[in-house]
Amino acid sequence: MQTLRRFLCVQYDWTGIAAKLLHSKAWYLGSLFSVALVVLLLIVGYHLWYVGMAAKDFTTTALGLDHMFPLMTYYTLTVMLLPLLLLFSRVFRIWHLTMGGERQARVPLSLYVLEAWVYVYQSVTDSLMRKCPEKGRWLGHWMLASGVVMMLTIKVFALRWFQTDNLYPVYHPQRWLGYLATGLILYGLGDIFIGRLRKQKEIYKESSFQDLIFPILLVLTVLSGLAAHTFRYAGFGLTCHFIYALHIMIATPMLLVEMSFGKWSHMVYRPLALYFLAVREKAARLAPAAEVIPHAL
Repeated sequence: MQTLRRFLCVQYDWTGIAAKLLHSKAWYLGSLFSVALVVLLLIVGYHLWYVGMAAKDFTTTALGLDHMFPLMTYYTLTVMLLPLLLLFSRVFRIWHLTMGGERQARVPLSLYVLEAWVYVYQSVTDSLMRKCPEKGRWLGHWMLASGVVMMLTIKVFALRWFQTDNLYPVYHPQRWLGYLATGLILYGLGDIFIGRLRKQKEIYKESSFQDLIFPILLVLTVLSGLAAHTFRYAGFGLTCHFIYALHIMIATPMLLVEMSFGKWSHMVYRPLALYFLAVREKAARLAPAAEVIPHAL
């Protein structure tokens, strides 16, 4: 399954970057570290030249977050929406490979509308994983995906509510939504790491380089964000700023590299492929056999 997933990621990607990343550790790690270095340079350059901080104040003075809110909003939206745009730009390739391209008889638009529920259902439930013989794997996977989607939604639609200098009481919904998303992600990641360390389940007996990079990046992103949150509420402003910078340096390459071209992309690819497959099978049942030429997925 892992091999097939990586193969399809390469097939769906029209840029050719996924093939380089998934076939070369040097390309993969080089891309991640290069993006992280660019982010570090942007952070330093922003404070020293755009804000006009003195170099001696950069490492000793804690500024409030308000000075970077407008720019940070655009930055966050860019690093989150750009990978999504890249993923959805491959919809035609997924359609072409799943539907059979020119060899497939024309499918009426009404079938795409009628079967749209399949995409929503598969995205929300990941029902096929329930058939996995490894007990409990579906729950961990579902909780991980739910936490990631929740956090992405928060960052895209409620960033100014979450990225703030305000200190809210522990019962405030802003804090509990963040804690809930964090708990879901850490539960799913814990299940993955424990499984790979024990290597008792068949699916975890063989772990490739690419299988480990995504969960490692994700757990580092979550823990660094949680640490920044903790130090901010504890009153350690300067420590919070340095950890927040580290958090951005980890999260940005994870989004731009891993989400766009790595293993994470199957969150978009899988439900789309199942949706197009449902449309193809529906068309095959409704049309005369001679009109539709079956095509292997």
